[in-house]
Amino acid sequence: MGRTSAGSAGGPDEQREASGEVAAALATVGNWMFSTAARRRIMAASGLELSLGDYTLLAQISQHAPVRLSVLADVMEVDKSTLTPPAKRLEARGFIVREPDPADARAHLVSVSREGKLAVRKLWRARADIVAELMDDWSTTEIRNLATHLAAFAEAIKKKG
Repeated sequence: MGRTSAGSAGGPDEQREASGEVAAALATVGNWMFSTAARRRIMAASGLELSLGDYTLLAQISQHAPVRLSVLADVMEVDKSTLTPPAKRLEARGFIVREPDPADARAHLVSVSREGKLAVRKLWRARADIVAELMDDWSTTEIRNLATHLAAFAEAIKKKG
């Protein structure tokens, strides 16, 4: 699934135009996925009671663990001090654990605990259910095709970022 797929038609201008349409659609999807309203729906559907900040941090730790909060702050483009309160709440609930960083005993790495992994699974299940609602009039084939293409796009991001 590359730029030179068999049967592809059109020149560079058409490819650029189609890529622009993809970029516009991804912007809409990204804005929806990270909107407060969507995160609230996911939280409500999951049955978990987490603030939006706690939810966001748990998701980021899940994706990057084990990780220093300072690294996550850079990834999330926030000041590290804004991550300390939600990290303490998540740790108090047993969703994350802190361990000394073997590379620097003064620092700590955070990871998702077993209880936190269960919470993340509930969140992702709720997210999948909400996405499924948006595509309830799509065929399974259409959904699988979208999933295949998005997975290929995600791989390109990982490789070429």
